[in-house]
Amino acid sequence: SNIHRDESVVPAVATESDVAAREPNPTGAKLDLHDAQTEDLETAPREVGTSPPLTLDEVIAWVLESTPDLQAAQERLRVADAALARARADFFPTLAITGDYGVTNNPVQVFSFLLNQGQLSFDQNFNQPPTVDNFHARVRLAQEVFSGGRRLAQEQSAAWQLEAAGADLDAIRNQVIYRAAEAFYRLLQAKELVKVRTEAVDQVTRHLEIVRSRFRAGTAVQSDVLSVEVRLAEAEEALITSRHQLELAWAVLENVIGRPVDRRPLPDQVVEAPWSKHVDDVRQAIANALARRPELNQLGSQYQSAMAQVDAARAGKRPRVSLVTDYDVFTGDFRRGNDSFFVGLVAELTLFDSGRTRAEVARAAARARELAARYRRLASDIELDVRRAYLQLLDAQARLKVAEKATVQAAESLREIEVRYRGQTVPLTRLIDAQVALSNARVRRANAEADVEIARASLERAVGRLGDLALP
Repeated sequence: SNIHRDESVVPAVATESDVAAREPNPTGAKLDLHDAQTEDLETAPREVGTSPPLTLDEVIAWVLESTPDLQAAQERLRVADAALARARADFFPTLAITGDYGVTNNPVQVFSFLLNQGQLSFDQNFNQPPTVDNFHARVRLAQEVFSGGRRLAQEQSAAWQLEAAGADLDAIRNQVIYRAAEAFYRLLQAKELVKVRTEAVDQVTRHLEIVRSRFRAGTAVQSDVLSVEVRLAEAEEALITSRHQLELAWAVLENVIGRPVDRRPLPDQVVEAPWSKHVDDVRQAIANALARRPELNQLGSQYQSAMAQVDAARAGKRPRVSLVTDYDVFTGDFRRGNDSFFVGLVAELTLFDSGRTRAEVARAAARARELAARYRRLASDIELDVRRAYLQLLDAQARLKVAEKATVQAAESLREIEVRYRGQTVPLTRLIDAQVALSNARVRRANAEADVEIARASLERAVGRLGDLALP
């Protein structure tokens, strides 16, 4: 495909091209859009050539380290872990200390304060009592002995929620690795497009110089010059678009990673990913996906948690028994006082709650049925997801074969036309058409190469295996 760079295919009149490039436009029109766009093209980001090429493994490592999606999922896991610890804490006693101060001359309160302080004397007028201060300190130890199964059900519900949060983390990891791979291959795709479009602009620019020289020599007409100028404008427009797409591809990669990245050089070719050989039969892929997809595990755990919440709600109809132990100190002046203790069992059974318990049970049961329905829908969607990813891979592979064949055919066609052009049996525009056809074929091949690797990553994501890359 580099034959068109060989100076042997350039007619002898091309030796005047250097002079022609410095001479005014023979047609008097603004012909060279390449010069007009030089500043815009040169402002496009340049890659640093001193660093090693960027690799997919590095991109995956960066996204696992920096992406906010994983950080948010990790915090949800910590929330669920704290909720489980809170549920387990209900099985253990509570110890609390309280204090209060009061002053009164109310006969009943004065009698109670003096009695608790051990200062009560019947040698006084209880109808006209003095003003009395009372300081009261209490230490209480409480332990729920029986909750009707509520504590156990809440602990089980929290444990299943922790399992669901772990599955959610795995699902996010599976998804962000796919997004990182897609962004990496789109970046390689955009880089290759810039390369192809740049070569096309250079080729058409050289041909424009040739046809200008021929025009001055009287061997070409003005329409030939205008025709090549139009082709140059089209090539430069495509180059500008491809450079903007490359800049956008870098921005997408930074968005996926969650932080800015250095503009490292990119590999010259589309490299295969670690999972590129893991292509299963579609039925096996579906079976693996239904067994591995974290989203299914997440919904399954949430369903079990909801069923435990049903049991917890039903505990509202059952009795509750608690053990309470108090130690009290009463004093009026901190010099004299009295202390006491209390130990007792408290039993409680709600006879009528206006339907509160029934409503809680109904709500928890409806939540469980909703999750069961969502599980069935998700299983069906995952099967479709796997089939779609599998067909997309087959489609991309087929398009790659066609694109590779078309590239070979376009290169051969260009070689034949170059020979005929040297013999002056075809016009220059025919040669440019062949070169444009080769550039377009190379673009399709670059797109297909990236699409194949992205489709492979999509199939791995659909099966649920990408998260394994992050596990020790």
